[in-house]
Formats: sequence, structure tokens, C-alpha cells
Amino acid sequence: MPLVAEVEAVPTGVWVRLHDPDGSRHPRRAPGVRLDDAQAESGRGLPLMDLLAPGWDVVTTPVGKQVRCLLSPDLGGAN
Repeated sequence: MPLVAEVEAVPTGVWVRLHDPDGSRHPRRAPGVRLDDAQAESGRGLPLMDLLAPGWDVVTTPVGKQVRCLLSPDLGGAN
């Protein structure tokens, strides 16, 4: 399944948008794998997003979905 990453620099930070054609499955915040769990094989993506850009969200698009976030210059993240 193709995934398209888009990065755009704006005066308030950097927008990161990931386009995914599967609009039926939206990621959601939930307790996941601990980031320091050496045995985990997956499950770190959304917790990393929460650390870098706690304001990330998901929107439905005509061709699937888009996960997006705005990274502020101080890497604290904002949306």
C-alpha cells in the first residue's frame, strides 16, 4: 500500500502530512508499547508522534486519510 509523506516549512514550524489510501482504519491514541521495551517489534510510531507533536490529528480525504502535525521550531509540537 503506497504511503506519501509531505513536508512543508511555514513561518510557525514544519507541517508533516502522511497520506494513506486506507481511509477505513484511523490511528487513535491508546496505551501502547513502552518506547524502551527492547522486546517490542512494533507499536512505537504513535507514541513517538505524541512526544514530537502532541497535537497530531487524522482527517479523512477523498483518497483515504491523512495523519498530520505541525512541528514547532522548539520541537515541542503544536497544532
